[in-house]
Amino acid sequence: MKLLRQEGLRQGLFRGLSSPLVGGTLETGVNYLVYSRVLSLLGSLAPGAAAGGSVSAPAGSGAPPLSHVAGAGAVAGVALSFILGPTELVKCRMQVAGSSARYPGGPLQVLREAVASEGWVRGLTRGLGATMAREVPGNAVFFTSYEAARRFLGRTSDAPGVTTGGVGLPEAITAVLCGGAAGTLMWALVLPIDVAKTRLQTASPGSPWDVGLLRQWAMLWREGGLRSLYAGLSPTLVRAFPANACQWLAWEGIMRGLG
Repeated sequence: MKLLRQEGLRQGLFRGLSSPLVGGTLETGVNYLVYSRVLSLLGSLAPGAAAGGSVSAPAGSGAPPLSHVAGAGAVAGVALSFILGPTELVKCRMQVAGSSARYPGGPLQVLREAVASEGWVRGLTRGLGATMAREVPGNAVFFTSYEAARRFLGRTSDAPGVTTGGVGLPEAITAVLCGGAAGTLMWALVLPIDVAKTRLQTASPGSPWDVGLLRQWAMLWREGGLRSLYAGLSPTLVRAFPANACQWLAWEGIMRGLG
């Protein structure tokens, strides 16, 4: 409420939004495309495993092994990190600025100041290693848990577009439930990495927080234990379910339309 009184609805609640919107669009496309391509490649190298163009192959014979799913997700996490690193650097710095007057030039000003302060490479890649530390295992968990849950809930029936399971859910509902659960699980596991990454990306060069992940975690633990490591857990999980459910619903629909 204090933020709203000081800066109004637009600046108070939506500061730093343009960067994640742009990054989020690229993120979703790159993540699922790289994942599906790597999964197809792994399938082509392993006779008997599905190599098709769908993100999640039908349950049963020919479905890719979950080890392939995890590997493809991890590789996609590497590619994804190169997009998320700079966009989250901008988002985090704008959100902790405390006032829209700090960055009147918006995201471009954040990037210019980062480059001026630390150079092109260090300035634009601050926190990239921490981003990869979050995205590689997180993405592996995300895709593997989705695929495992979808196979459990969604055994394909004779009726097109309908799945059978405990209650015979339609394919769309299966995608929503499994996608939302996969995203929630992923964020519950990687949130301590994300908290440390945010501290690193918003730290001034040479400041006490300008250190690696292990030292970040040690300082967070001394600061407040698990409460500090899992700062923002509730809103993160509340957002994770619908956001990832929508992603999977859209992507599965696209794949069915193309395939």
